[in-house]
Amino acid sequence: MDYVYYKDPKGNFGDDLNGWLWPKLFGEGNINDPEAFLGIGSILFDGSPLFRDIPDKCKIVFGTGVRPSHQTFSLNSSWDIRFLRGPLSAYAFNNQFPYIADAAYAIRQLPEFDKFLKMKKKHKVSVIPYFKSVPFFDWEALCNKLGYNYISPRSEQGVEHTLQEIAASEYVIAEAMHGAILADALRVPWHRFILSTPHTEGSGVAEFKWMDWQAAIQLYNINATPVKLYRKSFLHQKIKTLSGNRISAEFMARDIVKTDLLKTLQGVNGFYLSEEDVIRRIDNKIHDQTFLLRKEKCMDKSSFITTH
Repeated sequence: MDYVYYKDPKGNFGDDLNGWLWPKLFGEGNINDPEAFLGIGSILFDGSPLFRDIPDKCKIVFGTGVRPSHQTFSLNSSWDIRFLRGPLSAYAFNNQFPYIADAAYAIRQLPEFDKFLKMKKKHKVSVIPYFKSVPFFDWEALCNKLGYNYISPRSEQGVEHTLQEIAASEYVIAEAMHGAILADALRVPWHRFILSTPHTEGSGVAEFKWMDWQAAIQLYNINATPVKLYRKSFLHQKIKTLSGNRISAEFMARDIVKTDLLKTLQGVNGFYLSEEDVIRRIDNKIHDQTFLLRKEKCMDKSSFITTH
């Protein structure tokens, strides 16, 4: 299958999971294959550039999320939706298709998943910002000051290293949604903080995808921790015009933001984890979908194991 997902030039852990996970479950990808596979990401929206080059391919949707927009997402016979991320994504299609959870939970189907669960804890608290928040601070120095471990969402050392760092943490504080999702899959309690996402991806998108996922894992009353941004409005339009970065002005007062960010991260309390029976149900459903797809593709099932 042709694995289709968003690729950031500098890397983004959530998206990059696609290139690491799916070849392990379904074999190496082939861009010339007549079937496209859509897994991790909020990429289902009208006019997505990811679909421009694959209009005639059969598009298999495996736990993908809807990105809300003003246009209804239209389907034709080329779409094969196995399951969606959550109930909000399902509602976007008038509940025609089932949801299970985010596709990243399929990591729990890997034969080597146990090695992550059994990793020795070496970090009390780890922090994973959103990948678009990375340029604004020296996150490693900031985390060192707090006595926390910094996990880069850029995955510079590879997806597996990032997974190991999450698994080796007792708690995770994440702005990156897939930092929280993988923490949950690895049974590490997590907490969400909000810094740049309302500005860099839009508050509607950010809240939609978090609520979609959380509802799928039956966590409905989550307290996220916002970090206040400071706008120097008299510079805003000029900086926006020169840099093309619509949040540059807010970070002109980055010393103030940094101080508030330090206080915020230090003051976080209330960590979350989905219930074991919810995880087992997700495991069983993704197991069935994975097994069925492997069977359809006549793949070697000798390496496939049951859920955890």
